[in-house]
Amino acid sequence: MAKTLFNWAEEEEYLAKNPSLRLRLGPPKYKVVEPYSDEEVKALIDVCLYDCEHRYRFLGVRNLAMISLLADTGLRVSELGGIKLSDLDPNLRQLRVMGKGAKMRVVPVDGEAKKALKRYLNSRPPGGDELWKTDDGQGMSTYSIKVMIQRLKKRAGVNSYGRAHRLRHYFATRYLEAGGDINSLRLLLGHSTLDMVLRYSKYAGIQRALDTHQEFSPLNRLYNGRQKNNGERWGYRY
Repeated sequence: MAKTLFNWAEEEEYLAKNPSLRLRLGPPKYKVVEPYSDEEVKALIDVCLYDCEHRYRFLGVRNLAMISLLADTGLRVSELGGIKLSDLDPNLRQLRVMGKGAKMRVVPVDGEAKKALKRYLNSRPPGGDELWKTDDGQGMSTYSIKVMIQRLKKRAGVNSYGRAHRLRHYFATRYLEAGGDINSLRLLLGHSTLDMVLRYSKYAGIQRALDTHQEFSPLNRLYNGRQKNNGERWGYRY
């Protein structure tokens, strides 16, 4: 707002020099919810699949189930870590999670995430009600899940900033990009208001604009239109 005022004052010659020229604009606010890319999530999954086949089968199966649920449901890591066997639907179509403020909600599970969870349950050491276990049968804490994801990132060559919470951002932005509505997303994520969801919506809208620029670029359409009408390329002389 101040910079706009100073620009106007300089143009109207009320000021000899615009003091706002030395001001530096901060980054766009939508970057706060910047998610992992598809390539980064795929790299995490690929490491898990490699472990399933070549190194530590149980760890690969378990970690794949965790990454799959985080990326496909938008769960917080604390919510993921708190899931009990008794929270699972018998048909693995849904699971209950305890969100912030002790608010319980139901999250759908299907497709690849359901396959990964079912595969883990078939390998899970018996005993106890906690869902996630180490290979020696001990329960996993939220902290140990965060450490696992950071190690997985390193092995996958994912060097971008951020931790497990960016998988929640990944789910939210991809959900909206695929056509999901913001109120449904609010319910799935467990938000009481639309404030945070609108940030995801803004980011998704910007991404759509960037992705469709080539299709709607005025200069590209100008060139292509001239080529189509004249049947030849433009030539330039310098």
